[in-house]
Amino acid sequence: MSFFLRMILLAMPAILLIYIYVSGCLTAAVQQLTGRPHSKLRRGVWLPTGYLLLYPILLLLAAIFNATTVSNALSGGQLWAKILFIFPFWIGLIVAVELLPLLLAVDLSRLLLRPLYKKHQAVWMKSQAWITVALGVLVGIYVPARILHDTYSLRLSQHEAPIPNLPRELEGFRIVQLSDLQADLYTGEQKMQPYIDLANAQQPDIIVFAGDLVTRGTSHIAAGAKMMGQLRARLGVYACLGDHDYWANPRTVAQQLQTNRVATPEDSVLTLAASPSKITLTILTNVYNRRPSLEILRHLRQQRNDSAAVHLMLSHQPSDELVQFAQQNGYHLLLAGHTHGGQVVFKPFGFPLSVSHTETPYYSGFYQLGNLHLSVTNGLGLTFAPFRYQAPAEVTLIVLKRKS
Repeated sequence: MSFFLRMILLAMPAILLIYIYVSGCLTAAVQQLTGRPHSKLRRGVWLPTGYLLLYPILLLLAAIFNATTVSNALSGGQLWAKILFIFPFWIGLIVAVELLPLLLAVDLSRLLLRPLYKKHQAVWMKSQAWITVALGVLVGIYVPARILHDTYSLRLSQHEAPIPNLPRELEGFRIVQLSDLQADLYTGEQKMQPYIDLANAQQPDIIVFAGDLVTRGTSHIAAGAKMMGQLRARLGVYACLGDHDYWANPRTVAQQLQTNRVATPEDSVLTLAASPSKITLTILTNVYNRRPSLEILRHLRQQRNDSAAVHLMLSHQPSDELVQFAQQNGYHLLLAGHTHGGQVVFKPFGFPLSVSHTETPYYSGFYQLGNLHLSVTNGLGLTFAPFRYQAPAEVTLIVLKRKS
């Protein structure tokens, strides 16, 4: 059974509860406005709800009966599977989750204002029904439109990193940070080319790639590496490996990247001659399959040239232990990816929530942690869901500045 299917099955009780509540609210609202029998409306709601849940059910049945063809079609995202099952499941789920806090707030207002509700019960129930239906329509329109925008848009995120005692010749040093190319059926050359072009357009001094060249298997490794080979930076292009690279074939990924002039020295410290001053770049493997031990971290720290003006660390995952180590050992900038910016991010009443938050609070953006700057970029590609929602793809540009 795949990791994705296991996660979906673990989440299924919560998904069912969300659907029960949201569907119940919508059914009650329509019944209030139309006067139609509740039983008929309930059937009209639960039939499409059941259809939306067919995707994980079919995946489970394919795993149980070893139906490889069906499993590959659903997992690989063939066109018919996307149209009939994959997209309806994800869009329906996002709509339901977005509606949940809004409908809860509407119900809660009835409890908080109970005296007013009891005095004007008929008017209240009619108004609540209109609000519920309106919310359903608005969210039902907003979610697909936002998915379309965020999946196919690409932004440039720019940050300044003030560095204590930065030599004047390093003022304005430009670092382009990329991650999670995730070359696969969803992310092909047409989608990767603008990403590469935007990175090159920043005229970087250095480009770093925080891992996950591909999503699964080996069939897209060469294509992804070839795209990476188009990157150009004054002091070179450097990469660490990600989780999906290790699940695919880490040796092949590294070899293909190196063939295309992308350096991938695992668990190594490089000293880059940036004018008279030097910059160290620690490239660290930090994935589920291979965590850096304390001995490795200490060894890399000992190998670092402390006379350099700036110390960079490149890692796939922005795990808490690594962030703490970087803080305690004088690194100026930790560059990571892995989270896809959450990829699917909910913002109930302005508070961002995503699956990535279960792993790390550093899910997207630029964080100031004492003298350490932590940059977690959204990357380009996809995992789990076949699109992005409120977490568009991005190229990250970091410019070094003297700290006053």
